Amino acid sequence: MRIGLIIVMLLISISHEILAQDWQTVFSVDSRIGYSTNTYLNPYYGEWDRAESSSFGVLSGIGQSTWFGDQDMVELTGVAVLEPFFSGLNTWKGGLALGRYQHQFSHSVSGGIEVGGSYFNASYSRSMFWAQPTITWSPTPFTQLKMKAGSNFRSYQDYMVDSVSTSINDRSDLYALEFETWPNFNWQISSGLYGNLDSFPNIQQGFSSFVAASRIFKRGSKVRFKVGLEQYQNEQTVTTGGGGGGFPPAGGGPPGTTTETIEETNRIFRLGIEGSIPISQQLTAFVSAEGLRYNTTATDQNITDLQVSGGIRLTLQPKSRSEKGKVTPDWNNRGETQRVEISYSGDGRIYLVGDFNNWSRPGIPLMNIEKNQYRAELELDAGSYEYKVLTIEDGEESWIKFSSETYTVEDGFGGQNALLLVQ
Repeated sequence: MRIGLIIVMLLISISHEILAQDWQTVFSVDSRIGYSTNTYLNPYYGEWDRAESSSFGVLSGIGQSTWFGDQDMVELTGVAVLEPFFSGLNTWKGGLALGRYQHQFSHSVSGGIEVGGSYFNASYSRSMFWAQPTITWSPTPFTQLKMKAGSNFRSYQDYMVDSVSTSINDRSDLYALEFETWPNFNWQISSGLYGNLDSFPNIQQGFSSFVAASRIFKRGSKVRFKVGLEQYQNEQTVTTGGGGGGFPPAGGGPPGTTTETIEETNRIFRLGIEGSIPISQQLTAFVSAEGLRYNTTATDQNITDLQVSGGIRLTLQPKSRSEKGKVTPDWNNRGETQRVEISYSGDGRIYLVGDFNNWSRPGIPLMNIEKNQYRAELELDAGSYEYKVLTIEDGEESWIKFSSETYTVEDGFGGQNALLLVQ
């Protein structure tokens, strides 16, 4: 818990000291309650325990600060978590810290490194540290493939094994392949494959994977569907036949016994849905439900578990002193048309893309009426319209960010849409 609080305080200090630079800082507080039949499905806990079904609560504070340079990006994230279980389980508390650096090598290729650490404790403590170099290929602004590989160090203290308190330390060399694409501004498709480098490319020995589809509605409401598959293989030595029993004497097993090694495959199928709806610019309500089904080739037994939860998220974004490169669209009603004017000092041509043109690119062009001043007129019916401003320079497309004076809603992809209300 103290680690997470320290990181959040550092983010506050960083954002205050260098606010005049291109830093963006966001703070949020999540409060949720839920019920699960397996703590493997609980947020932040992620440890397999079916000893008892339990309702739970989660209170988490998250701070994230991002710096953008011409070709570089630095992102720092800190999380403090308190997760009480309303049963015999001890409260799970702690925090985690994440750091990410990324350098843009070309318009479509970037690389960097991700590092992180966490510490949680309840009846035992668990600490983790990981570092992963990354490379990202973005053939278009709406599609990207990320590849990561690195080491993960994990330590358990006071962990009970056969009623004996013990310490466990291990290291895993892992890889990750993550893919995202946006067929249009209402849908996001993502997938991921994760495994151990020791077994690559024979991923059947152990992997986890998922495919998810998100539907974005007006005003930032979102529904996400997700399916996943995890598989782990191990070998066991068994002795059969012979009519004897118990532990074999020195020199071998009883006459007629057969010793063989069998391969056991364990699979976990997961299915989940989650939704969120903004109540205001700062408050968002969310709900989620997830189930899993576990089976193993060692037995015919199948295990089914579920988790449901819901809560409220409060998000705060301090205003930056620097609005460099950002725009503030100025809309005016001109009778049957809506006129928008934008002050923009960058190069290239700029366009409006949004609900009013079905998010079709390049969009509606804005005419340069004078130096750094652009204008467009649209015939719109009464209603609400989400939109973005697109710039095209030398065939390269990019979104122009909105200033803090612009009313925006989350676009569901980590960015913002401006919102226009027509009476």
